[in-house]
Amino acid sequence: MSTVVVLAGGLPHAHDFDAIARTLAGLFDAEHEVRTVAHPDQLTTALDGADALVVDALWWTMQGDRYEQWRAEWAYATTPALRAAVERFVDGGGGLLAVHTASICFDDWPEWGRIVGGAWDWSRSSHPPCDVVSPRVIADHPVVAGVVDVIESRPGPRDEVYGDLTWQPGIDVLAVAKRQPADDDQPVVWTHRYGAGRVVGLVFGHDAESLAHPLNSRVVTQGLRWVLEDA
Repeated sequence: MSTVVVLAGGLPHAHDFDAIARTLAGLFDAEHEVRTVAHPDQLTTALDGADALVVDALWWTMQGDRYEQWRAEWAYATTPALRAAVERFVDGGGGLLAVHTASICFDDWPEWGRIVGGAWDWSRSSHPPCDVVSPRVIADHPVVAGVVDVIESRPGPRDEVYGDLTWQPGIDVLAVAKRQPADDDQPVVWTHRYGAGRVVGLVFGHDAESLAHPLNSRVVTQGLRWVLEDA
């Protein structure tokens, strides 16, 4: 049985991370030992002996006037110990499943974006309000196996489509969606390699309801299996 660490926590203004943590753990605990943590600093010990890390969390420096009311309590700067632990883990062959706000996390640490494969750019990235999303699968890959059938059988989840992230060369885009009807396609599911580690990114996962939707739950569970294949 593999050991999976789930990091789900951060500013609760727009995300119920407790519910997100419970939902993610529920998707995994039948097949894996799950360790759930809420704060990034806990990863320095939680990753010991782990096989995969799942991140749906929002810990960042919170620059800008709009976050001033929360900054004193919730702003986070990555520590050297966290950086070393995560880099060592993924580079050494640990799997990473980066869900929703994972691409916004750790904005003072450029290497995090290189690990995930895509990173939020505060000067240009954006997303519309939550609405029913309609992703389009563009690759044949185990992470998105069966997803076309889900898309064709029911409406998509209510979630956010992130756009204009900074992408690393060499990512493999598996599914795309549009922020607005006239918008360009934006990657919403991708795979990536960082050292010996496998990485899957999923833009969706705003809340527990979205994660429980058959589209997202399939991508999350299949994505975890894929990143664990080389573990």
